[in-house]
Amino acid sequence: MTSNKITKHSTFKRSVYTEIVINAPIENVWRELTNFKEMPTWSKSLQKIEGNFKKNGQTEVHFMDNKGKVGIYKHELIHFEEGKLFGWSDPFILGIKDNHKYQLEKISETQTKLIQSDEANGFATLFMGNFIMNFFLKSYTEFNQTIKNRIELKN
Repeated sequence: MTSNKITKHSTFKRSVYTEIVINAPIENVWRELTNFKEMPTWSKSLQKIEGNFKKNGQTEVHFMDNKGKVGIYKHELIHFEEGKLFGWSDPFILGIKDNHKYQLEKISETQTKLIQSDEANGFATLFMGNFIMNFFLKSYTEFNQTIKNRIELKN
């Protein structure tokens, strides 16, 4: 079961929300989600995170765009709870500030909900917001399904 949507909050603010239920314990999902060494072998978007992977840690996040080009973005992990959550909120393009989170919720001993969300704020959102959010929605939905398939094959 999945629930994916884009919300327009105002002229300069939009958000995307994606979720998927993975048939695996939360520990297994966290381990795969943070296995940045193997991530480039299966993820078409998030390639890896390098740096200080902890609360307020300075990191370099490697993302691949839809043309196969990898961009490296410096982010401080303002959202971090070991085994459950990580994310950042920084300017990323044309002054648009994003607030990206990967969050896990334990449903049962054998099921975990992966929530991937993002928020875009800034003047350029007026012109680029729909394009960016649609790209994020497609990318996050694909990432979520791919990691689900990968984890469930291992279990």
